[in-house]
Amino acid sequence: MGLADKLGLKKEETKNPNEATLKLTKGELEALIIGLGEASFKGKQVESVFKLAVKLQDALRKLN
Repeated sequence: MGLADKLGLKKEETKNPNEATLKLTKGELEALIIGLGEASFKGKQVESVFKLAVKLQDALRKLN
C-alpha cells in the first residue's frame, strides 16, 4: 500500500502507458501557449508542436 492509498487519494489511470495526465492552471496553459508561439521550430517538429498547441488550447477552453 502506497502513501496515496493511505491518504485516500485516487490515482488517475491512463489507457495508454505512454500517456501522462497533467493538471495545469489557466495561467500555466497560457504561458505554454505563448512560449510555443514565440519559439521557432523546424521540419518534423512543426507538426508535433502544432498538435501540442491544439491540445493546450482545448484544455484552456475547458477552463473558461
